[in-house]
Amino acid sequence: MLVFQTHFFDRWCEAAFRQVAAGCPPHVTPIVAFHQAPRVAIPKRLARVAHHIVPTADLRSPAYPGKSAGPDWDLWRGGHTDLIALHAFLAHPGHDHYWAVEYDVRFSGPWSRFLRAFEGDDADLLISSVLRRRDDPAWFNWPSLSAPEPLAEDRTLRVFLPIFRASRAMVAAMDGAYRAGWAGHCEATWGTVALARGLSVVDLGGEGEFTPDRYRGRFYLNCPRQVHLAPGTLVFKPALYRMGRRPDMLWHPVKPFFWRAEAKEGLRDIKRRAGIVVRGVAGWVRRRRPSAEPPPGAAAT
Repeated sequence: MLVFQTHFFDRWCEAAFRQVAAGCPPHVTPIVAFHQAPRVAIPKRLARVAHHIVPTADLRSPAYPGKSAGPDWDLWRGGHTDLIALHAFLAHPGHDHYWAVEYDVRFSGPWSRFLRAFEGDDADLLISSVLRRRDDPAWFNWPSLSAPEPLAEDRTLRVFLPIFRASRAMVAAMDGAYRAGWAGHCEATWGTVALARGLSVVDLGGEGEFTPDRYRGRFYLNCPRQVHLAPGTLVFKPALYRMGRRPDMLWHPVKPFFWRAEAKEGLRDIKRRAGIVVRGVAGWVRRRRPSAEPPPGAAAT
């Protein structure tokens, strides 16, 4: 099964899904997992494709006491977007493997070529940018990770989830871990749960410790120890408006140009920069203004 994860579904998004779906092997069923935020209508266009609706309310499941609870819970900033794909996986049991592909992932080649490359791989978790905690101890999402069992530093992993594949056993392990009280950013939980449950983790590209020779240097490039993983092809930021020219590589994030959102962000940036200039000029003026107080030691008249 392949889950195409998105929170909108316009013409641009539908075209991206159909490209991925066209590349799926016959035994892989592609569907759209649509995250429906509060007060957001289900797009009529979704009726054209196989889909699964994931309302935000369903993600606040009491079955996951650590992952889905708390007054400050936030789907995006808290790193809980993995719950969208997991919701779809659990609603469609019986598959040997589950791919998750975010709407802003692209492959600069036929998707069939990418997906076929892993047909003979039995890894429980095929994922990118795998690092042990000891190799990046200052990563800002480590404090979010908690578990009802001891976690050894060399068995604690960080990963990157724009695209990954999980086995049936991996899906069951994540569901069981969250039910048992595991919590934290998804980039800290998935790899760590896999090792804790004796499951195999394979990096699907790059140059890291978990990348086998057959995938080394293939499918993506990035800098795992950098905050945004950039520069590279599969990164957190900056956003791209089209994928690069290097063939047979994963690219992320490739986003459509939403002029209203871009204009708002541009105005916010102008305000931030203007504020810096105004505060700098005001400070310079204060420093140049003569003081009304007599200098120390001056004789009184």
